[in-house]
Amino acid sequence: MSLVVACLLMGFASNCRTGSLFSYGDSMRSVALTDYGIVFRIPGDWDVSLSRDRYFQFVAVYREDSLPLGLVEYRGLDTEPRDQRSRDLYASGWYDAMRLNYPGWKYVDRNKDAESRSFTFEGSYLEGTTRYIKIGKLRFRDRRIHAIYYTAPEDEIDRYREIFEAVDQLIQYGSAPRPN
Repeated sequence: MSLVVACLLMGFASNCRTGSLFSYGDSMRSVALTDYGIVFRIPGDWDVSLSRDRYFQFVAVYREDSLPLGLVEYRGLDTEPRDQRSRDLYASGWYDAMRLNYPGWKYVDRNKDAESRSFTFEGSYLEGTTRYIKIGKLRFRDRRIHAIYYTAPEDEIDRYREIFEAVDQLIQYGSAPRPN
């Protein structure tokens, strides 16, 4: 278990602060999306919004001086392509959607596992004069499709990558327990 994940689990205990993003908060909270069979653990000082009507059912944002810097987004579907070929086809459309939805989109990396159950990407896009890095995770679990996106300004990505990886490692799939 990494130091970052251990610190997250212990609630950012003062002896675990890494001197980076983790010095901003001192508590964690669970956000359970029981309809989608997923639970997120995020820093307690991030703004969270939940919606059944929007494209993303879950959005968590960290702001400094009202400027959003770190962003976690989740989109879930309660159906799953059952065979590898169907999952590959679904992922192909998922990758194509990035180019269509983000101006100046450029892929840095794209990967998948051997069974086509997990797909990832890292890419960048322009919004105004700011270039953003977006990391995507597409997972097929428990007859559901989970799309998770982590976004930060390019000049802040090194600072946020650590927490994005920790949040991703702490995700629970399946029968979602109630938040504490």
